[in-house]
Amino acid sequence: MKRTFAAIVQRTSKWDQTRPAQEQDGFEDHAKFMGDLEAEGVIRLAGLMLSSTDVLFILQADSEDEVQARLGQDPWRQDGHTQLVRLEEIGIRTWAPQAAAV
Repeated sequence: MKRTFAAIVQRTSKWDQTRPAQEQDGFEDHAKFMGDLEAEGVIRLAGLMLSSTDVLFILQADSEDEVQARLGQDPWRQDGHTQLVRLEEIGIRTWAPQAAAV
């Protein structure tokens, strides 16, 4: 059974703050890698944390080791542009919208 994890990925000093993400070295390889994880259903949600330059990922995998291994293959992590700073299993509860009262 797949478990749900939250990961926070941080940009490192190798990140050129004067250039947007799309202009960073290795962007195309990183984007393809992340797109593949999304297509496989590993990445469920991702978003830039607005008060920092960190990125929050919500992922589904069999284990924390699997998440570590998969994220470790990211070209930006391998070349030092980013680093995983926190990984934790989470419980997500969703609510269905309330039906309008008639």
